[in-house]
Amino acid sequence: MSTTDQDSNGEDGLAQGPDGDKPMAFLDHVGELRARLVRIVLGIFLGFFACFYFAPQISAFLRLPLDNAWESAGMADEAKLQALAIQDPLMVDVRVAVTAAIFLTLPWIFFQVWLFVAPGLYAKEKKFVIPFVAVSVIMFLIGSAFAFMVVLPFVYEWMMEYSTGRGEEIQLELNNYFKGTTRVLLAFGLVFEFPLAVAFLAKAGVVTEKVLVRFWKVAVVVMFVLAAFLTPPEPVSQMLMAGPMVVLYFISIGVAWVINPSSKVEAELAVYDEADEDDEDGDGDGDADDSE
Repeated sequence: MSTTDQDSNGEDGLAQGPDGDKPMAFLDHVGELRARLVRIVLGIFLGFFACFYFAPQISAFLRLPLDNAWESAGMADEAKLQALAIQDPLMVDVRVAVTAAIFLTLPWIFFQVWLFVAPGLYAKEKKFVIPFVAVSVIMFLIGSAFAFMVVLPFVYEWMMEYSTGRGEEIQLELNNYFKGTTRVLLAFGLVFEFPLAVAFLAKAGVVTEKVLVRFWKVAVVVMFVLAAFLTPPEPVSQMLMAGPMVVLYFISIGVAWVINPSSKVEAELAVYDEADEDDEDGDGDGDADDSE
């Protein structure tokens, strides 16, 4: 192979593997992952100080699903959140500021994720950094918006109507409300990244639509288990998370089929198998000639 071929990585950028690809030991990968995580944490840390000053305004915004559900349920006055410990208001402001910092630094976070996987990509694939970051941020925001505007108001209103129907007086706790709300927003944001993750794995040849179809029953069970861990301990929010996860899974099957259909993968494997057989036949003939 000439030096020119090595430098150009082939005319189409796909001939000799990823540009600058170097074998890395497991500890090297761990070290690279740690470096990216440190940069992500530092970005969130800086964003925290920018958001902490606006914590009261952000908290008021995060109360909207509760206030709307409170009004829709026909409750008197307005919803009041009780602080059961003297440090609860401070800890709530910290939690709210950290959550806001994560949303604020989403482009930086996904850019670091891209830099972690970029060394194993081809030259053409490395040009998709901006679409990857943009789509990642958009999908995360869509998932969080769905939780904020649909899931949380519905869950809160349903639980209020259920409690008042039993004649119970509702007393809301400050820390629990913001803990559950921020966790649901982040969880739905991550869940909506699933089609993008599948698209990336399909492009890398790791999964195909046939693999996803084959294991859909196992995937559904795993999704319901994850929804149980990521949502408050009540069935409605768990169903409202598991349902979109199942829908996104089947959407991902279509994404995998479009990006890298299994027929294409099987055809490529058949070509490689034929090439290996030809090489084996050639080696066998050569050995026979040498023996003669």
